[in-house]
Amino acid sequence: MPKYHVHVYLVVKELVCDIEADSQPAACVEAERVMLLDPPPNYADDITGFLVDEDGDTEHRRSASYDANYVRQEF
Repeated sequence: MPKYHVHVYLVVKELVCDIEADSQPAACVEAERVMLLDPPPNYADDITGFLVDEDGDTEHRRSASYDANYVRQEF
């Protein structure tokens, strides 16, 4: 049976409370900084797609992208 390496594209929403800033855009910048200092655990609210690499295919010639319903995406 072949082996695969699967990248799962995730959408995560994390609430960062008590951000002090001069404006809403500045609050976004500060919240991003806080998230980078203390990243959340690995979880997701939604899966948006997949990238599948075949084991041993070092040049990724057989890699393929799939949507969340496992339908192969052609580019």
